[in-house]
Amino acid sequence: MKFTEKIKSVPTIWVGILALGMALAGFFIGNGFYQAVASRTVTVKGLAEMDVVADTAVWSIKFNRVGGDLAKVQNNIDADIKKAHEFLISNGFKEEEIQNLRLQVRDKYAGYSEIERKGQDSSDRYVIETGVMVRSGSVELVDAVSRKMGDLVRQGVTVTEDYTGPIYIFNGLNDIKIKMIEEATKNATQAGEQFAKDADAKLGKIKSANQGVFSITARDQVDAWSDNERQAINKKVRVVSTITFYLR
Repeated sequence: MKFTEKIKSVPTIWVGILALGMALAGFFIGNGFYQAVASRTVTVKGLAEMDVVADTAVWSIKFNRVGGDLAKVQNNIDADIKKAHEFLISNGFKEEEIQNLRLQVRDKYAGYSEIERKGQDSSDRYVIETGVMVRSGSVELVDAVSRKMGDLVRQGVTVTEDYTGPIYIFNGLNDIKIKMIEEATKNATQAGEQFAKDADAKLGKIKSANQGVFSITARDQVDAWSDNERQAINKKVRVVSTITFYLR
């Protein structure tokens, strides 16, 4: 019997199984080769930085008064508020940029019984704390006037010990996000291309990407003792993108 006749005599179902097996074998070999190539990846980071300037300043000036006569303490606080407004307006701020902070009154002997209060020094029984807050887009003006706080103190206004000066805010992050992400991605791609070149390979498509988190820091050291971003007018925005590329 000839070979062709032998094949013809094989049941059709076995021919189909044989063909399917060969097809699957080819698939797994090809897929295995693809997986081997695809598993070659490189992960790189791209940095983008931009110097920005704060566009809003918030400046809280808190002060307090202490005394044994609550009405008198309140009158002194009212006088301090007036002095603060006059100080700010005389230095170029508008009335609508200034608002009074909430009043806080503390009774040193609150909860004491009448007997317990006897013999106590009542000259500092009441403490009233309040202040004023400036919110302005005139960042440079706030910075300049905040350095003249001594003028207000010389008028008898007792500034609280937790006074830290103005804070400066940058509100334009959304306007620069896309540009910075593009720059970070470009830098990451350049790093990937250099790695591929050094590895005698070619950079393929992106497997995964993580744009990272935007951070804002002080561009310069604010003072000799502080590097607080909120106290810095000049800031630096930074983002790092992490990208994984296939290698070919």
